[in-house]
Amino acid sequence: MKAIVVKEAGNIEDFVEKEVDKPKVNADEVLIEVHAVSINPVDSAIRKGRMPFKLKSPMILGTDISGVVSGVGENVSDFSIGDEVFTSYKVNRGGGLAEFVSIPEKYVIKKPEKVTFEEASALGIAALTAYQLVNKESYQVQEGETVFVQGGSGGVGTYTVQFAKQKGAHVIATTSRNEELLESLGVDQVVNYKEEDVPKAYANKADMLIDTVGQGTETLPVVVEGGRALTPATPIAEDKTAERNITIDRIVYTINTDQLKKFIEQVERGDLKVVIDEVFPFTEEGVQKAYQLSESGHAAGKIVIKVK
Repeated sequence: MKAIVVKEAGNIEDFVEKEVDKPKVNADEVLIEVHAVSINPVDSAIRKGRMPFKLKSPMILGTDISGVVSGVGENVSDFSIGDEVFTSYKVNRGGGLAEFVSIPEKYVIKKPEKVTFEEASALGIAALTAYQLVNKESYQVQEGETVFVQGGSGGVGTYTVQFAKQKGAHVIATTSRNEELLESLGVDQVVNYKEEDVPKAYANKADMLIDTVGQGTETLPVVVEGGRALTPATPIAEDKTAERNITIDRIVYTINTDQLKKFIEQVERGDLKVVIDEVFPFTEEGVQKAYQLSESGHAAGKIVIKVK
């Protein structure tokens, strides 16, 4: 089968098309003919050797996948050939940038016909991270609170602002050029961080800071005394929080199929918008351009590879 692979520590230009063996289907697995796969920043971290694990080289990246069931293991009972499905699987497994991938049944979810393959593939890590930021135990966004989202127009950010609004929060979010997008997602106040001194202009404006881009330490002044701050990115410096009694934490998302089912149902109903910046073809050049956009840090929402 066709795959787009790259060696560990390879440059973006080193993604190449390669013929690889079609994956075997174990007893508890579902073989998916891949239709779409979305790009995540963790893919680049894996490629650059910055994660505590390594994929077999040459690596097939990609874990947020949608497609059609092509085969099932002997113990699989909930899926049949032809079912439209999506999945977000372990990042240390990869496999998405290929024509077929084999995934354990418990991680596979049926896709409603109304939701496109591209939309389904763009949930996964980004939506899970956003939801778990907004709903983390002892940090949950409360109705009527003001939440400041740093990086509101990115992959995680576009979901974060929506989940915060669903909780009844007043949402302030930063962007450099996607003001209209954030307004369309319900953001109450859009901040162009290139035009304003954010920490100074918005000091003590927010009950909670959610930093999706790794600038939480710099943006911490927006949080009121006794407030809280969360990030999935670079940890927020503790020495900046003590004098104002701000509670901080860094989260690493966890795979949760119940949450993914909830998201896909919301998308089907129109209650959750999937923002896709661009869909690239399943070619060497397409994958290279997708990762160039991802690593630029300026994508609005998610980036997707259309495999079929």
